[in-house]
Amino acid sequence: MKLLKLLMLMAPAILFFMFASCEREIKPVPINYGQDECDYCRMKITDPRYGSELILKTGKVYKFDSIECLTAFFIQNKGKMKIHSLWVPDFVTKKFIPAEKAIYLHTKGLPSPMGMNLTAFEKKEELEKVKEKYGGEVLNWEQVIDLVKKQWIEKKHKMKMNHMNM
Repeated sequence: MKLLKLLMLMAPAILFFMFASCEREIKPVPINYGQDECDYCRMKITDPRYGSELILKTGKVYKFDSIECLTAFFIQNKGKMKIHSLWVPDFVTKKFIPAEKAIYLHTKGLPSPMGMNLTAFEKKEELEKVKEKYGGEVLNWEQVIDLVKKQWIEKKHKMKMNHMNM
């Protein structure tokens, strides 16, 4: 009888630890370059300097061939999806870093797969070295969002509307 009471008291703790240990860590997954397809533009993802990811709270991962594809997808879906995190590759190490913490170089000297010429860096010193060689402007995540809205999404929308009016 005492053993049964003890088990009844311990059951909630045992169940908690069982379910907590089953919880999956939500983090970026490796991109299969040359095989995986961008979830925004449907092109093959080929360049590890630009392949990016958006991860939902469920752990589902969306992969992108460029920072601008990730950003456009984020802009269009942020109110519809439960987003856990956004990841971009550091240009130098190619390891994933949080998009919000990265610093970006916008320069024609480093063409990105979709042509907006956005490159991410983890360290300001590394960005400055590359900027010395290629020029360009330094942006934070909010500025990248604004740039993609104005120069890509709105431009595509205007082109579509003009085409429909012909």
